[in-house]
Amino acid sequence: MSGRRDRTVSVGGAPGGRSLAADDRGVSDVVGYILVFSLITITIGTVFAVGITGVEDRREAERVDNVERAFDVLDDNLRDIQRYGDPSRATELQLAGGALSVSGETRFVLANTDDPDAVDNGTLPEWTSVPVTYRDDGTTIAYDGGALVRGDGDGSVMLSEPRFVAADGRTVLPIVGLVRGGGDAVVAGEGAVQITAVEERAPDSRTDRFGGGTEPLYLHVDSEHAEAWGRYFARTDGLANATPADADGVAVAKVVHDDEVYVRYVGRTVSLRR
Repeated sequence: MSGRRDRTVSVGGAPGGRSLAADDRGVSDVVGYILVFSLITITIGTVFAVGITGVEDRREAERVDNVERAFDVLDDNLRDIQRYGDPSRATELQLAGGALSVSGETRFVLANTDDPDAVDNGTLPEWTSVPVTYRDDGTTIAYDGGALVRGDGDGSVMLSEPRFVAADGRTVLPIVGLVRGGGDAVVAGEGAVQITAVEERAPDSRTDRFGGGTEPLYLHVDSEHAEAWGRYFARTDGLANATPADADGVAVAKVVHDDEVYVRYVGRTVSLRR
């Protein structure tokens, strides 16, 4: 019949003969969404990981720097005791997860030999001081007999020097001699600690004079930080023939003296108080 119209139906049910099986527009949108989402996730994760690491590193550095600044104040306070004879001084320090100790011993020996193995037989006088030390992981900051020292790993450097001087025909060697008082030898964790240095119960402060002869004098420093002491000796007027610290932790230097050598020892009792 002439009025009959043919009707074509597509295989996929889509009008106009177009197959839905060949239409990949929906698939492309899903793949694109997955790729964009993955990219965003990876970017955020990377930024988060790197950022957190950077923040933690910066926080750690700032924490140690704060401790170093507190030791700068301690150094200034003990230097005032040296200069003016103040009977006592106190310094506050935030532990911030580290450990602060008053323990061990640094030994200063003036002898007529430069051989550390023979120093006991050649000793003229000797002085001792207990170091005040902060430790956190691989970092050490210490006040050591008049010097402020920082160690990172196996190396150490002086942040503040003891100011040995040679002038006008004489050499002056100042030493701050600390002895442990009451309280804990070690405090650790968090919170504030007060480091007090007082004259009461401290060893007598004194000035000893040497010289007037031709005999050479050698200063031996037996210390945990002998490496830093040895480098200080090598660049200081009044000291010569400085030798690096040996395996036992002793630095040695010859004391240059045309006339007299004075060792000025200032004794104080140091304690840790929360």
